Amino acid sequence: KTGASFLPRLNLADFEKDDESNGHVAFITAASNLRAMSYGIPPADAMETRRIAGRIVPAMITTTGLVSALSCLELVKMLMGLPLGMYRNAFVSLALPFFAFTAPVPAEEVMGVNGKTHTIWDRITVKGSSKSPTRTMTLGKFVKKILKKAGCDGEDIEIASVSYGPFMIYANFLHGDDDELLGTSLLDTVRDAVISEEDDDDEMSLFDEGATAEDEGKEKTYVVNNLTNEQKAMLSKLEQKRF
Repeated sequence: KTGASFLPRLNLADFEKDDESNGHVAFITAASNLRAMSYGIPPADAMETRRIAGRIVPAMITTTGLVSALSCLELVKMLMGLPLGMYRNAFVSLALPFFAFTAPVPAEEVMGVNGKTHTIWDRITVKGSSKSPTRTMTLGKFVKKILKKAGCDGEDIEIASVSYGPFMIYANFLHGDDDELLGTSLLDTVRDAVISEEDDDDEMSLFDEGATAEDEGKEKTYVVNNLTNEQKAMLSKLEQKRF
């Protein structure tokens, strides 16, 4: 047996927000709060979930449903490996109504170093080594690896800045000669940027007490108080990332 024969039998269930026995609102509350905690969004109780769900049902079966379906069609094309000309951008307004579809154009190419061209979709992947593991790689080592990967380590070229989300953690005109920052672990530099977003007068500590010479090069352990939910969520995501 293959395909759908292995799937369990499914039964259609109509969403009913006012029936406590069906567990619909309880499930949506639990699932939405898990996602809210991941993104630093304040959680909602069952009553607030019931109020919001009662308002969005009409939207879910109109514009949201249409956009989701169109996105899935493009995803299927990508999985099939179709050429760029087979994809479509969609411009939709159900109120007019208006539907327009256009073929996407290739990403604009810009001239790089050594005669190479690049687009906004290009990326450079930096991997650690046994001597310089990724989680303890210093900012200075990271900058050098980027230059080497880009093929311009022998050129008179500098990295202008390094950012993580909304946080700028390195700028060549500010930190080019900052040996302390360049010698700091890249992961610790990002943590410091996230934590120091709040006013410096807030109560917080970067746990460093009792450190010895043997601890040099190891990851810092952070004990932080009075952070916002957004900061806690960003730190949690940072810890869960695979490097």
